[in-house]
Amino acid sequence: MRKGLLFALFILFRWLTVQAQGTSAQHHLQQINPFKNDTTNMLHLQTLAEAYEETNPDSSYFYAEQQLSLARSLQLKLNEAYALNDMGYAQLNMGNYPKSLRFLLAALEIAEDPESERHVLPEKYLNPKDYLKRPVTAHMLRLEMLGTTHSNLAILYGNTASYEKELSHFLLARTLVEQAGNGFLLYSIDMGLGRIYLSRQQLDSALRCEQRAYQLCLQTGHKKYLGSILLTTAKIYAARGNPAQAKNYFRQALLASAEEKYFRGVVACNLALANLFRQGGQKDSNFYYANTAFQLARHLNIPDLLLRSYTELAAFYKSVNNSDSAVKYQGLIIGVKDSVFNARQTQQFNNIDAYEQQRKQELQEARKSFHNRLRLYGLSVGLLVFLLLSVVLWHNNRQRKKTNFLLEHQKSRIEKTLEQLQAAQAQLIQSEKMASLGELTAGIAHEIQNPLNFVNNFSETNKELIEEIQQAAQQGSLQEVIALANDLKANEEKIAHHGKRADSIVKGMLEHSKGTTGEKQSTDLNALVAQYLQLAYSGYRAKDKTFNADLNTQYDQAIGKLSLVPQEIGRVLLNLFNNAFYAVQQQKALRNGTFEPAVTVCTKQEEGKVIITVKDNGTGISQKSMGKIFQPFFTTKPTGEATGLGLSLSYDIVTKGHGGTLSVQSVEGAGSEFVVQLPTI
Repeated sequence: MRKGLLFALFILFRWLTVQAQGTSAQHHLQQINPFKNDTTNMLHLQTLAEAYEETNPDSSYFYAEQQLSLARSLQLKLNEAYALNDMGYAQLNMGNYPKSLRFLLAALEIAEDPESERHVLPEKYLNPKDYLKRPVTAHMLRLEMLGTTHSNLAILYGNTASYEKELSHFLLARTLVEQAGNGFLLYSIDMGLGRIYLSRQQLDSALRCEQRAYQLCLQTGHKKYLGSILLTTAKIYAARGNPAQAKNYFRQALLASAEEKYFRGVVACNLALANLFRQGGQKDSNFYYANTAFQLARHLNIPDLLLRSYTELAAFYKSVNNSDSAVKYQGLIIGVKDSVFNARQTQQFNNIDAYEQQRKQELQEARKSFHNRLRLYGLSVGLLVFLLLSVVLWHNNRQRKKTNFLLEHQKSRIEKTLEQLQAAQAQLIQSEKMASLGELTAGIAHEIQNPLNFVNNFSETNKELIEEIQQAAQQGSLQEVIALANDLKANEEKIAHHGKRADSIVKGMLEHSKGTTGEKQSTDLNALVAQYLQLAYSGYRAKDKTFNADLNTQYDQAIGKLSLVPQEIGRVLLNLFNNAFYAVQQQKALRNGTFEPAVTVCTKQEEGKVIITVKDNGTGISQKSMGKIFQPFFTTKPTGEATGLGLSLSYDIVTKGHGGTLSVQSVEGAGSEFVVQLPTI
């Protein structure tokens, strides 16, 4: 039953072979001649060459030769390399190894040249050997062609027993194809590597390669070589001493190759099964699979398959002591070897191989010589550049020394000038402080004069009352003495009141004269503003008895106490008040007395800050001066009347000392408004 089934399978192979050759060839031959487009014809010839590469190498070579002619006329170098690969592979299957090597080396020379990327088919014609959707560039196509050529060279060297070169070319092919990302080519190379590692008894490495190839085969969906992967896997398990699993993989491999119509794989599977059964002493199965392989190999007429079939049949007949048949197949083996590995072909192959090695060595030496010349030129240019740089650096060094000398000289002059400016600045700042102190003192003096006048007046009155009391006492008028004593007591109370008032003013003056310690204190802001407004106004009136201004105050009682340096904020307020009084006085002079000076002072609390506003209806500030109003030494007053440091110091006190802001809005001829904002935290 099993033999009948396998025989039927063999008959099916024969029929499929004829059908595949006849139908495929007829289909493509019908399509070649009608095309007027050489590019389309070339691609159809390429398809035909690939269709016949395993089953009819003669036809494959014929179509690849025409493909080469069209590729050269179209100047498509990568397609030329493609055709040369097909011709080399066809010659390999025909057993002409020297010719195969010549074609593959010609393809390799083209694929190694980056210039071959310059002229490739348009994207609509690209049909790379891959089954995964991916972007394809000219560079990737060249890498694929290089990988394909090295892979075919590996197969060729394997057939000629040059196993080290076989492995070397497969490894190089894998690196190139992996860079190009071609899954189909990659799995076919992994399949070949697994076979090599198996022959070297590196079973773990062989199994890893075949498993990797199997996964890529399923991933790409291209299963032409699935049977070959399973076949090598079966051989690995057989080598590991697991015949049951090996037989299972052998049968899977046979069915997979048959389904894909990969008849070379079918022959290989039958030979592997024949060998397995021969080693197990199952002679009937051994002969069946060996003969099945032989019949299909004879139909394919591929020398290496025939050689392997003859070898297996010779071994079978030897095992059953059939000397005649064993001798017959030994003669056939010798005939194939003579045709493929005769001295003439072997010498040709070796000569081509040696020439290629010499060409590569010469090319490598030429490259080495070229790189040496480039290195020499580079060193010469580098030396020249070094000398030029040395001259430039020497010149720059001299210039730098001269420049440094001049800079040192200028630096000393600038430092001296800076010291002088700093000294002058210190003097001006001191002058400004003294001016502020003078203005404050004038206000205090004006304020203290009033209680002193009361003290003096009541003192004079009390002297007169005492004299009157003495006279009334001498006259014995007790009621009058009591009345006069009550008046005296009332006057003394008034003297004490105005004395305390003067004492308070003096203490404030002394406190101010101490300067600031820079330490913040909890201060009643409204009281501080009111105190310095009154002092500033009194001071200004002390300088000009005719000066009067309407003082409008609006204090927000919700403010309470703030943490600040009272002397510094007092200096800011004094400066702003004095400037406001000066502006309204100048405006009154310009209006010839038809003007009512007014200064408005407001305090207001907002979220996170307290705002102090000082507004006047004076002369205002010009737009030209607005941008410089807080700069040191800038003043709008006539020369000699101010140092220009008041607003600059006030700005620093508010912004740097208290983290607030000081701003101004003004309309020339209509007045100004200064706004101080202080944080409540």
